[in-house]
Amino acid sequence: MRTRRAFLQAGLGTLTAAAAGSRTTVRAAPALQKVKCVIPQNSVFCLNYLGAKDAGVFAQHGIDIDIDPRPFAGFLAGLPSKACMATTYSGIDAIQKINEGVGWAIIGGGLTVVQNILVPKNSPLKSPADLRGKRFGTFSTGAGSFKCVRAALIDGFNLDLVKDTKLQQVAGPALTKLLEDGQLDAMMNISSLNLAAEAQTDKIRVLFSPNEYWEKKTGYPIVWAAPIVAWQSWVDEDKARAKNFAAAVTASFEWLEKPENLDTAVKNHGAIAGVTKPGDVAEYKDWLAHKNMFMTDWSRKAVDAQWKFLDVCQKGGVLDKVPAEDKYALFVES
Repeated sequence: MRTRRAFLQAGLGTLTAAAAGSRTTVRAAPALQKVKCVIPQNSVFCLNYLGAKDAGVFAQHGIDIDIDPRPFAGFLAGLPSKACMATTYSGIDAIQKINEGVGWAIIGGGLTVVQNILVPKNSPLKSPADLRGKRFGTFSTGAGSFKCVRAALIDGFNLDLVKDTKLQQVAGPALTKLLEDGQLDAMMNISSLNLAAEAQTDKIRVLFSPNEYWEKKTGYPIVWAAPIVAWQSWVDEDKARAKNFAAAVTASFEWLEKPENLDTAVKNHGAIAGVTKPGDVAEYKDWLAHKNMFMTDWSRKAVDAQWKFLDVCQKGGVLDKVPAEDKYALFVES
């Protein structure tokens, strides 16, 4: 028979072994990598970035994201000044800077050109060609979405918004009112405000959809409103971080496509995103449900379609040249 002492020694041995085993199997969770992002206020990015951060989406991809929402001009200055090293950025502007020698690359999909051209519901305008000589309002002629719409209209209708219309640049919140008051014949606004205006179907209608135009040609919408752009030096410094960041941002787009997540994001961040009214939320849900708002496919075929659009931009004079696709379209997630 075993003595009481033997049982105690055996028990202590078991506990010691268990403790030793736990020390060998338990691992500390890897530290999250901090990445700062400057994003524009009054845009859908306030919903996908801030909402997905709240939900832990970025942390799941190893990213501790620091989000800095700014007015649009401040947003445009963020990446060039290196206030952030990667973000969803105005795409055509990014390409222009790459052409000037700035060390950026496109590392993922992003916001498509959701800014349809809008006119009053009772407007006599029937086609984009009818915009010639008319008063056209935009929130920023420097925005990627404006440059995309300009290029698409030159390609499809031989109409240049800059040369052929009475162009007015007006702060986003004032644009819709100017259109409703008859002081503008047509407009395109920052994403959230454009969608909010489009939701007023009793007052406003769509004259032209740039996404639909390009989908008919290539099967893809136009991503140059705001793809994921990064400094190449930042990518080279830590390719795993770049891969995780691009994956996290893409996951934030997919997260927002679920209606319940959109509701949560609007509840918590709708004011800064410019999305507060039920009609606005319904418009967002419709776009997101049809997967028209974000392009999450960053395959070679998808990228080829985007570079073809850059060729259209060059042909129309929106871009001086097109940078090499194989050098400036990076597939960090592959």
